[in-house]
Amino acid sequence: MRHLKRIWVMTMTMALVVGFTSAAYATQTDLVPGNPVYLTLGDSWGYGQGATDPATSGYAAVLAGTLAEDLDCSPAQSENAVDGCKHLQHLNLARGATETLPGVTAPIVASEQLPVAIPMIEARNGDMNPANDIEAITLHVGGNDVTGPIQAACIDGIDPTCVAVWMTEMAVFEADLQAVVAPLRSAAGDETPIVLGTYDNPVATCWLFDAFGPEAVFLGAMLLEGSPGFVDGQLGVHLDGIHEVVRRVASANGAQVAESFGTLDPGDFVGGSDCLHIRDSGHQKVAATFATILED
Repeated sequence: MRHLKRIWVMTMTMALVVGFTSAAYATQTDLVPGNPVYLTLGDSWGYGQGATDPATSGYAAVLAGTLAEDLDCSPAQSENAVDGCKHLQHLNLARGATETLPGVTAPIVASEQLPVAIPMIEARNGDMNPANDIEAITLHVGGNDVTGPIQAACIDGIDPTCVAVWMTEMAVFEADLQAVVAPLRSAAGDETPIVLGTYDNPVATCWLFDAFGPEAVFLGAMLLEGSPGFVDGQLGVHLDGIHEVVRRVASANGAQVAESFGTLDPGDFVGGSDCLHIRDSGHQKVAATFATILED
């Protein structure tokens, strides 16, 4: 199991050292006051890292185009309302890491992105004009949240001390994610859809698989979807994965989850030295998991 731990440490370290393109933060003044908005928050997946052009082929940008065609955002309460939201605007507040900024975690969403998002949501969804509402909110975060403390505690193997830290850090992540999603729900009201994203496991496509084989793939899946009820064959405990936390927080706040785990093919990942991100084809598939929810 120590062999697996070393793989896990290297996998998660990549999340902190990989070079990301800096996202340019749009502000409320960039938006047309009277037109509806789709709002994206989160980390490098939400930003579109790995896509040819994050602004046009990242999943959030692809999803924005789909919603403009298929989302019924008409304020008219009529069965004859025309599908489509041709004036839908997209505001993407997500970002990757930069030379001066770390990868985005839930607390960073709370400190950097919510101060822009919450006043805009309250103003648009709280006024008397339903045509300018925030029509949908998506959030992708979690991949950078639990790395450091678990890495330090587990450097010599997944033992009871490591397990205790793992469980504590996942609990902290859950509280931090709740502190993001609950204010979004409060500001947006009960009717605005909020959808949280999940990840898929890229390990089989990158250097970690070449170096360590199938055990690395198992460990990547465990970090996302949780342990199968044992650690080191003896401890007999379940360790939450990132996605389990995401699902609980979503359920507690009337949000939904776009399930991307298991939907991507090897060619959808950047691969090679990048054990994190997805190509254009992957972004298309992730966009489709969100669209399935938001078009209903």
